[in-house]
Amino acid sequence: MPVGIIGSFVALDNNRLGTTRNELEEIGLRINPQRFPADIIALDDIASLKYEYDERTQRVRFTVDDAARVGRKFDLRDGARVGGPAQAGWGAILNYDMLGTTGSLQYFRPLSSGGMSLTAEARAFSPYGTFEQSGIVRTVAQQSSEFIRLNTAVVSSDQDRMISYRAGDTINGGLAWSRPIRIGGLQAQSNFALRPDLVTMPLPTLGGTAVVPSTVDVYVNNIKTFSQDVGAGPFSVSNVPLITGAGNAALVIRDSAGHETKTTTPFYASGSLLAPGLSSWSLEAGVPRLSFGSVADSYVQSPVGSATLRKGIFDGLTVEGHGEAGAGVTNVGAGAVVRTGTFGVASAAISISRTGSGKGEQAYLAYETGLFGLNINASSQRTFGSYDDLASVTARLQTPLTLLQNVSGIFSYVPTSTLAYIIPAGSAASTLLSLYDNARPPQAVDRITLSAPLPFDVKSNVSASFVHLRSAANLSNIVSGSYTRVLPYNASLFATVFRDYGVNKNTGLFAGLSMPFGESASISTGVSSGTGGKTVYADAVKQLSPEPGSYGWRAREFEGASFYREASLSYRSSIGTVLGGASQDRSGSRANLELRGSITTMDRDVFLSNWIDDGFAVVSAGMPGLEVRHDNRPVGVTDGQGRLLVPSLRSYQNNRITVDPSNLPIDAEIERTSDSVTPAHGAGLLVNFKVRNNTASALVTFVRGDGSFVPAGSVGRIEGGDEFTVGYDGQSFIQNLKPANSAAIEFLDGQCSTSFEFTPKTGEQVQIGPVPCR
Repeated sequence: MPVGIIGSFVALDNNRLGTTRNELEEIGLRINPQRFPADIIALDDIASLKYEYDERTQRVRFTVDDAARVGRKFDLRDGARVGGPAQAGWGAILNYDMLGTTGSLQYFRPLSSGGMSLTAEARAFSPYGTFEQSGIVRTVAQQSSEFIRLNTAVVSSDQDRMISYRAGDTINGGLAWSRPIRIGGLQAQSNFALRPDLVTMPLPTLGGTAVVPSTVDVYVNNIKTFSQDVGAGPFSVSNVPLITGAGNAALVIRDSAGHETKTTTPFYASGSLLAPGLSSWSLEAGVPRLSFGSVADSYVQSPVGSATLRKGIFDGLTVEGHGEAGAGVTNVGAGAVVRTGTFGVASAAISISRTGSGKGEQAYLAYETGLFGLNINASSQRTFGSYDDLASVTARLQTPLTLLQNVSGIFSYVPTSTLAYIIPAGSAASTLLSLYDNARPPQAVDRITLSAPLPFDVKSNVSASFVHLRSAANLSNIVSGSYTRVLPYNASLFATVFRDYGVNKNTGLFAGLSMPFGESASISTGVSSGTGGKTVYADAVKQLSPEPGSYGWRAREFEGASFYREASLSYRSSIGTVLGGASQDRSGSRANLELRGSITTMDRDVFLSNWIDDGFAVVSAGMPGLEVRHDNRPVGVTDGQGRLLVPSLRSYQNNRITVDPSNLPIDAEIERTSDSVTPAHGAGLLVNFKVRNNTASALVTFVRGDGSFVPAGSVGRIEGGDEFTVGYDGQSFIQNLKPANSAAIEFLDGQCSTSFEFTPKTGEQVQIGPVPCR
């Protein structure tokens, strides 16, 4: 097979040829990497190679086996990023969700207030990071207002290194066998969300040899994912995209004569494995936060710290580690995730803790597999001795603080063991104390889940699970099963039943039918049964769509052991969403009104929009009434200032923003009509399309001395101004004109010069000519 390459060879003694390692690798030969790239290698010294030199044609013919050739490589994850470097401007956002309810309509007090709540999330963003603050303000009739602070933090991210930094309220990192807690402090952790295109789990490599030029196709579970023409010789296809779970990848080689060779490779892919060399970690230090989301919210002045690490070693091995210390406990653990061939993935970990009251251990085992269409997930966790972690010791620290707020009388801050003696048994405070004493990790947690489509009905799926939970105060053995089936017209049938054979005997059933109608509406009905009795329900709903101008509604009713009725209407405008409705239960009837939206300030302007969860952009077009689209979806028109806020952009990914220039005045100019932007999470950026109105431009027609048009393709230049090109019929669009203009034009058979005057006309395309050019 000719490689089409000119190489540089040297003649050695005894009619031998030699060349450098670089030349041989460029040809496609595999050379010992211990040789320096510029070293001269005698071809006769390469045992796996034979060659013939044709001096007349200056050609060298090599004969090698596939092992001595460098195969052509195709990487299906080509490294192309779905988004460029993330950008953020300067600005602030206030997301709000305001809900108000009336008093009971049953007692003819519809105008009285039953209560109000305001959920707010404020963000101040910049190119260097974001400050976040969230909270809830709520009032209840005849009671004072209260404010519940949720999270306060400063967040910054390094996209290239995929690291996020957080100062303030956060949740420490954890693994499947550890229990995270809320803290106030500092945190640094890897963040793969900064690179949405990055596939973190290991992907397989398929390879083969084409005897003659062929076409290579890759199929994953009988779906084609790759096709490529290859030349004769070895090749490999790496990072084949897979779905999680068990499956088959097929490599098909087909030559021009139609001869086909197929190789099938079974696989088991799992997101719990990391690609070799990839690491996920988290470091944090601070003080525990207790009673989050309540008026008893507080921080315990007992510093804690933790560290978590996951690292991919091989395609089938990921190691894990977690350590935490503080509040009187030290806890360290290590584990591993191992792929067991093509059958499944096994996980195992062991942890050791030490406190002032003793030490303990925890063991964790898990396995996931897919066999004969049956998906199985099983795990078992056991604790031995006085095993503790940060979650348990910090929960017990909360006990004295909570008792002071819930028990009448005055208690000094005393140890938990002392409180147990002075609080009467059976009291509410005693129950609360028992609750926090049992915050220790469960003595045993066993889970197994099985799911599979029915072999005789592929539209049906069944699943079953068993959970065994044993703690110091409780024992549960819960068995559950479910059945789902897809029906005609996209309807679905579902049923779930469970039984607890533990201390609290309990049995429940839930079954129903759901059917869509229209484009975005659905209706469902069903029945549930439990210890409280039987309840029948019906629910009809039309969801709001993301576009402004959409509306939705909902009507539902519960009858039986539970009684509840509700009807509501919702509407999404470009400045927010409003929802109003009425509800009824056994305590009476009431009405409610909800307003949800966002107030944003950026680039010295204020915008009203819908709630902004992720990134956004402020489009500045300079002209009112221009339609703006996000990924070809209409999102609104520019206001009187020529601006529009576009919410719900995807952070760290490319978002295509376009404007429709059809409504521009004929004398307006726009540099571009589309742009791709990549915002940071929770931040906004400015997209300026730079529309200019009342520009000094005109359509000028040039003719030569004989009256013929100046030839198309001729190039001219305005004296002291811009260059222009002559089109058909001697016409040229020229910008930045002055009241008096001189021009020189060059064409194939000569050149000419001319002069003309320009007078602007608002709202019109100025046309000048014909202008003689001599």
